[in-house]
Amino acid sequence: MKTDLRKLVVLVGLGALLLLAACGGGGTTASGGGGAASGGSATIEVSVDGENLAFNKTTLEAAAGQQVTLTFKNVSAVQQHNWVLVSGGDSAAAAIASDGLQAGLAANYLPANNANVLAHTKVLDGGASETITFTAPSAGTYLFICTVPGHYPLMQGTMTVK
Repeated sequence: MKTDLRKLVVLVGLGALLLLAACGGGGTTASGGGGAASGGSATIEVSVDGENLAFNKTTLEAAAGQQVTLTFKNVSAVQQHNWVLVSGGDSAAAAIASDGLQAGLAANYLPANNANVLAHTKVLDGGASETITFTAPSAGTYLFICTVPGHYPLMQGTMTVK
């Protein structure tokens, strides 16, 4: 009887460990498979956090020179959003958002010919999505933002390129 109870306890314990291992690795980081040296590519999905002025992921990763395929989903029912990868830090992001306001919706709230805009989606209505492909920049940390008026600096995150 004691042997059967011990076996049951061991089996339940192993089952719990397997369950924890299968559910582990949470967090908000998204990274693609394969490195630039191996010619790999990264596939990343980012969406809006419901009706909040926030992205559902605040950290992304890629390898320098890696081909990145990013799908941005605007899951909001009523708000427009875009996804913009920026070099130059907070000051550049603030300038892009400010200049984007003047550029207007027809320009996707993005200033024309701004070298600090590395990649971007269009402004998407609620429920829409867009997939873009770009080459990850050199190693460093980059901001991604939404340039729809009033959304930056609330809607931002970082992409770490290794």
